[in-house]
Amino acid sequence: MSNRTLLLGLDLGDDKTQLAVYNRESREPELMGATEENPEALYDTVIQMEGMEPLTGFLPRIRQGEEIVVEGKKSDPVNVLAYYFRRTLAQTRKHYPSETIRQLVVTVEETSLSFVQLIYDALERLGIGRDRALVLGHRQSYLYFVLYQKAELWVNDVGLFDYDGVHLSYYQMQLDRRKKPIPVRVMERDFTGAMSVADVDASGRGAVFENIVYSALHKQILSTLYMTGSGFEDEWTDAVFQKLCVGRRLFRGQNLYVSGACYAAKEMGGKPRLTDYLLMDEDMLTSHLSIQVYKDAKVQDHILAKAGIPWYQIDNTIELIPDGENELSLTVTDIFSQKQRHFILDLEPVAGKTGRQCRLALRVRFSDIHTCIVTMKDKGFGELFPTSNRIWERTITIS
Repeated sequence: MSNRTLLLGLDLGDDKTQLAVYNRESREPELMGATEENPEALYDTVIQMEGMEPLTGFLPRIRQGEEIVVEGKKSDPVNVLAYYFRRTLAQTRKHYPSETIRQLVVTVEETSLSFVQLIYDALERLGIGRDRALVLGHRQSYLYFVLYQKAELWVNDVGLFDYDGVHLSYYQMQLDRRKKPIPVRVMERDFTGAMSVADVDASGRGAVFENIVYSALHKQILSTLYMTGSGFEDEWTDAVFQKLCVGRRLFRGQNLYVSGACYAAKEMGGKPRLTDYLLMDEDMLTSHLSIQVYKDAKVQDHILAKAGIPWYQIDNTIELIPDGENELSLTVTDIFSQKQRHFILDLEPVAGKTGRQCRLALRVRFSDIHTCIVTMKDKGFGELFPTSNRIWERTITIS
């Protein structure tokens, strides 16, 4: 019988994909499929079925809502993704034949709600539910990667340049150690326009990139710089990187995001080590959403949505039995200021049944980082109090 022990990170890219397993002995990600010819284990994001033409470029089409046609027939995008995930995750069987997935983190560049939902639906068809899967953006994977390195590498801010040969982005990790928990944020800048003028020759590209780096780092104190992306594989980078090493550490490689996803899987599925930190970016909640309930012979706060979690990851349901209340109160607590706001949910749709005569299913999910949708459903209470099938919603704006 297989054991659910594998902690996996998967970097799902339009052109290339990487898969890594957390190695408990080395305490580092282990790239699946790495060879001497392909040490970074970068593989084409392609579906190859026997007797059929390779299916390429399917991920951008899925993300944009376009049709996927295989052998002249339309294919369900979820099925296409599920097939690709099944074939990709099967790489682990060679080294871990008796183990199965405990936690999988998929990291992608774009985290639109529709695309993320397709990924979750595809994994669900493989039997990997949200209790064992998490989708993160590249920025979040970057934070996990840095925070799992030696502390000396992130005493101060840390910078990351991502260059695919066309687009150049800069991400700077910033910590505010004055607050508890310590917020870890990402500042982002797009230098694609500035880098595009360097198309003349290699030396020109190197000079322009060097100026961009010094511009981004002006009046900043950084411990470490990371360089990732296929655009940094050219020879012009060697001389520039040697200059940039002065006064700081510099690392170059193509496995940063997949390694970060693997560390995130370790954090979620193993013993956490970042409990004092709150990883933040534009997808992360900065407030808790809770409700007071009576459970285990005492009144306690039940967290419906937790700060530090991507908004698109949240879809939680709790069942409640009203005991004479005609309304419910939800509390939104800002984790930094500790300021609270209260929102009242009217139970009028089940009026007359709130004295332990109904069960309410209360579901919480988000349509964006600021908008929480609370759905309530009357589920009845046994044969004496059948359900009315009433469903009602309330939208809450989370600042």
